[in-house]
Amino acid sequence: MPIAFPRPSETPQSPVGSSTSLPSYPSSIDSDDASSDVSSTETDTEDGDLDSEAAIHAMIQEEWEESLRQMEVVLSIVIMPFFGKWFGRQWSYWAWARYQRLGGLGRPFFGLSA
Repeated sequence: MPIAFPRPSETPQSPVGSSTSLPSYPSSIDSDDASSDVSSTETDTEDGDLDSEAAIHAMIQEEWEESLRQMEVVLSIVIMPFFGKWFGRQWSYWAWARYQRLGGLGRPFFGLSA
């Protein structure tokens, strides 16, 4: 049974009361307190500077954390498997050479006295 896909001319109906824009979230800029509207321009300027410094610091911190996550991904996907493969091959070459030299997997192979 074929699946019926909507035609390009058809637009989905949105629920009543919803808008097509993204929802707005409360921020520290929007306040319901009437006393903040009466504050002086000096206080607004100082608060604006502090807010912008805090925003810049938060942005820098967020970028730093993102960089750490990216480094973790590179480490876990590229570097660790590469070195694991390299160490595994080195160990297998050593074990094979020891097996050929001592013959068998007896006590001398593991460094135990015979």
